Amino acid sequence: MGCSTPFLFLAANTRWVYALAEELAYDGPVHVTRLNDWRTYWMNQPSWPEPDPAAVPNLKRTHKVLPTGYSGRLEWLARPFMQSMFNGWRQKLREKSGEEPVVIAPYPYLAPWVRSVPEDRLVYYNLDAYRLYRPKRAEWIREREDELVERAGLTICLAQTQVEALKDRHAAHADRIEHFPLGVLGSFLNPHPEREPDPGTVGYVGNLTDRIDWRLVRSVVDECSDLRFIFAGSLDEIETGGEKSKWRKHRTAAFQQPNVEHLGRIPQDDVTELYWNCAVNWIPYDTDHPFNRAACPTKIMDGIASGRPVVSTDVPECRLYPEWITIADTTADISSALRTLAQTSTEHDGQAQVAFARQHTWTQRADRFLSLTDARPHAVS
Repeated sequence: MGCSTPFLFLAANTRWVYALAEELAYDGPVHVTRLNDWRTYWMNQPSWPEPDPAAVPNLKRTHKVLPTGYSGRLEWLARPFMQSMFNGWRQKLREKSGEEPVVIAPYPYLAPWVRSVPEDRLVYYNLDAYRLYRPKRAEWIREREDELVERAGLTICLAQTQVEALKDRHAAHADRIEHFPLGVLGSFLNPHPEREPDPGTVGYVGNLTDRIDWRLVRSVVDECSDLRFIFAGSLDEIETGGEKSKWRKHRTAAFQQPNVEHLGRIPQDDVTELYWNCAVNWIPYDTDHPFNRAACPTKIMDGIASGRPVVSTDVPECRLYPEWITIADTTADISSALRTLAQTSTEHDGQAQVAFARQHTWTQRADRFLSLTDARPHAVS
């Protein structure tokens, strides 16, 4: 990449924001921070990934655990402290590198705390349709997101639908808003896509929540009794009423079928093996779910990197990869696609698929990020 620009990543609480920060740190100073309130921290006990310190000497990590409400109802009270802390981090990077750092803000609630950051050094990294997180505070979230988009020299969005939504809302800044989909970790690239997978197997890796169309899964599992379905992921055991109970009933019924295996949460190393060993990887997302319409699922590039065929319901982001993802929504169409693709076929070019994924690793994403910032009218460089 050949760039020594300093970067400050705020609230890098997801592995993909961290992955971008780590890649940038191979060529220059990067300070990556994580912010949690006390309650979230003690419930989830988050931990940093474990890079080789010798391999990433320019990467500094800071984890702050703060009082509950610091970014919400008590934000006004926490603001002076947060602004001072952020400015202190910026100052240290300035002293180390001799230039103003680029600040990456991935959440709307950060807007009041980065007001002193020059516009051409501010990047808004949109990961999701945040208003959906807390519908009762949707307007509050939107106001802060609008502030970030209006101020930032660059806005990058994981999902193309978010690019379109933000461009519609901020037409005067449309040239600053870019699509920046998730990359893939190098460990997910199948080194031997030519090896035969387990015949007749269909795999899914991820959380087993209401984002999956469980009624459809149940129907497909029943229809494809000749295939073996493997689900890896944790169950959401918090029971609620109404529609959410219905999807749980469909999930339970699907998991009771003899051709379905639920592995539960599995170690990271086993995740790649499951992707590589299954004959087909399936993304059975509910196309009416608002999060799915506005998301860039990690399963897209992880599945492509397996070298195995990928079948998905009509999730907007999946449409961007017609060469590698088969879109099917009805029980009949999905069943037909899964049966056809689950059989060993010389027509599927797994090596070409992995080669495509190799062009979308986080190393390539970091290069793309630098090219985007360099191309801004007031270059972030």
